Parts: sequence; C-alpha cells; structure tokens
Amino acid sequence: MRLIVEEGYSPAENMARDEALFQAFRERGEPVWRIYAWDRPAATFGRLQPYPGKMRFAVVRRLTGGGIVPHGADLTYCVVRERRRGRENYRSIIEPLAEALRTLGIGCEVWEEEEKGAAGRCFASLAPFDIHVGGRKLAGCAQYRTRNAVMHHGSVANSVPPAELAPLDVWDAGSSITIEEALNRRLTPDDFAGAVGQVFTSLQTEIKRGDMTKFEERTADGLIDKYSSDAWNEKALWEP
Repeated sequence: MRLIVEEGYSPAENMARDEALFQAFRERGEPVWRIYAWDRPAATFGRLQPYPGKMRFAVVRRLTGGGIVPHGADLTYCVVRERRRGRENYRSIIEPLAEALRTLGIGCEVWEEEEKGAAGRCFASLAPFDIHVGGRKLAGCAQYRTRNAVMHHGSVANSVPPAELAPLDVWDAGSSITIEEALNRRLTPDDFAGAVGQVFTSLQTEIKRGDMTKFEERTADGLIDKYSSDAWNEKALWEP
C-alpha cells in the first residue's frame, strides 16, 4: 500500500489530486492512502448535495458523497482501493483508522448505530462508521464506488474549524470533539501517517511511503479547472 503525505495545496487541487489517484488505480491496481492538509480554510460537500452557495472561502463539490465538511483545521485523508462487499468497504478502512487513533492515546470507537443529529452537516451528526469519543464525533467519512474500485474520503477533527467557516453552521461543539481537546495537542499529517502506517504494518500490509507519480501529477493538473468551475460545483450530480 502506498502512503502519501502532502501539505499546502488549494481546495481544488486537493480534490483534483484525489481523483487523479482514483483514475490511476484503474491502471495500477495499487491501493493508496493520501493524508493531507489545506493551504486555506475551505469546505467540501457531497456529490449529491445541493450547492450551498458562494462564500468568502472556497466551497468545492467532492466526487464522494456525504455532507458538508469544514477544512483548514482537520486531517483529511483519501483512500483508493479495490471494492469489497457491502459494509466491508467502510469497515476495512475505518477500523484500522480507529486503531491508529487509539495508538496515539485517543479512546475512540466506531459508531455502529443509526444516524443521529443534523443530517448533511458532517460534524453536527453521527452516522454509521463515524469515529467518536463518548458519543462526540471525531471523524467522518464518505465514499464513491465503481464496479471494481472505491474512493473513500475522511476528515479527522484536529482542532476547531477556522472562525471564517462559521456561516456554514457545520460544527457543533457539544456533539463533536477534536484531537486537540482529547490530547492537549494537535497532530501533524506526519504524526497521523505514522500511526496509520504502524497499524497496517501490524496487519502484515507492506507500506511504501512516497509521492504521486508523474502520470498522477499530470492527471491532477488536468482536473483542477473542473473542481474550480461553477459547472461542477453548482450542479448536484443527480439533477438531469
């Protein structure tokens, strides 16, 4: 499994790089985790959601589903791998992720019950396969699947979202928790990647740290305009 750690990309670039990995998987068939941060506050929202409107910050539609997610103070990750059966598509990613967070000292669990809270607002609700601490959400996720592959997006709350994202009304301090609150410190993407790599190594998975390939970089460059465009961001994909 490849493990890529990156920082400093724009919202459109991050989504483009994730889709480039998904496209490349069809050629290489090699699973990959990309762990990254953002160069500015932003929000992403699911492929089936209505457009939330223009803001003073970037609001970008994801290829995956799920609700609206604040970025800029979180640890974001994208997993691309072969499709499995049913809930195993989530379980095989989320359970190792929860274990990685436990190795860092966070007493978290995987939510197994029905969704509760404000649907469509990622960090104001709990859904199956979210990660929580005592019923307070720490991490959420969403997927996009084709016949043979799955793209999985996830966000782990590292600290409280930037104040400029407040108009989105997507954070509820009473029902969410951050790594900073749980550990009295924030994690770097490298801290997070190290814990993830340690867990998968214990599961006898070979980990290869590295960068995106030249093909993936070129593909990502060609997708940036898509994720910057009104045509992509303003039209929900279920509309005719």
